[in-house]
Amino acid sequence: MNELYRLIETYLMVLVHPFRIHQQFRFQLPIPNHDGHLYPPLTLAESLGISWIFAIIRGLCRVLILNFFLQAFLSMQNDDFPFLQELIESSGSSTYYFLLFSAALDIIFFPIGAIVMTEVWTWVIRKYAQLLNSELPHEDIASQITTHALSANVFSIIPFIGDLVQFFLYYFLIYAGLRSNLGASRSLASVILLTPVVFMIMTISLLVVMLFCLFL
Repeated sequence: MNELYRLIETYLMVLVHPFRIHQQFRFQLPIPNHDGHLYPPLTLAESLGISWIFAIIRGLCRVLILNFFLQAFLSMQNDDFPFLQELIESSGSSTYYFLLFSAALDIIFFPIGAIVMTEVWTWVIRKYAQLLNSELPHEDIASQITTHALSANVFSIIPFIGDLVQFFLYYFLIYAGLRSNLGASRSLASVILLTPVVFMIMTISLLVVMLFCLFL
């Protein structure tokens, strides 16, 4: 039980002190007003396990909210048009099962998507760390930055705007890690954040050019 409390404490502390927690990871500097307590870094499995719990809660809340609105919509239909009401009820049932199925898939495949994204960002940050200083513990730095960015999944359980908040917070936590753990400047941290976008644009542009040449 104490071990679980420790994991959750570190997981949430990343949200409270995103810059200072990475300073502690890198330089062993205690966070002020915490009595010199050092928070041990989470492993990918630990952070992913806690994030998965929030993904399950998000999926269940999504089904409950959509089901509520669906039932409210059906209850407001006019009885003067039985054919239309029957059609809506039939389509509403299909929609409900589709949403239930999509939520289940989202929960099941969440760890796979999170691992893929984490590994991509770990590779990018590791390469930049090697370019900055080959003597840096680039493996540990990249792993700590990307692993603790998963703490943003806490906000995904907020109805309607949770996914948007989680998206922006995820990249903010990576930025905080780049600044405090890697020691990157503001401009370099921004460049690192834009690197996957640049690669994606280059890849899409290359594919478009290749298709254009094939069908020309």
